Amino acid sequence: MLIAGGLGERLGFSGIKISLPVCTISPNYSYLKFYASYALACEERARKLDSSLDENFVVPFGIMVSDDTHDRTLALLEANNFFGMKRSQVEIMKQENVPALIDNSAKLAVSESTGLV
Repeated sequence: MLIAGGLGERLGFSGIKISLPVCTISPNYSYLKFYASYALACEERARKLDSSLDENFVVPFGIMVSDDTHDRTLALLEANNFFGMKRSQVEIMKQENVPALIDNSAKLAVSESTGLV
């Protein structure tokens, strides 16, 4: 499960955080690619440990997104052929936005009636 509901604004990045580059020698190596590679490596390891598993065995890969990141996450996956994963193993779940912070300075949103976030 990858929690990927955030934008990279506070990091000075205009895209979604999971498209941020990971420092490697490979160009365009994003965090999403890193996590997908990990899931694929888990599949490969499981097949080596259990000979009853075939190419139909997959590790389910869930991504929790927000309204702000859903379309860009799906576009990133599609543009990269789901980073080698099968489309059917990827589940994208949209969470509701929870306005706990009101700006990029991380000021807390407080309800006047309860005083709680």
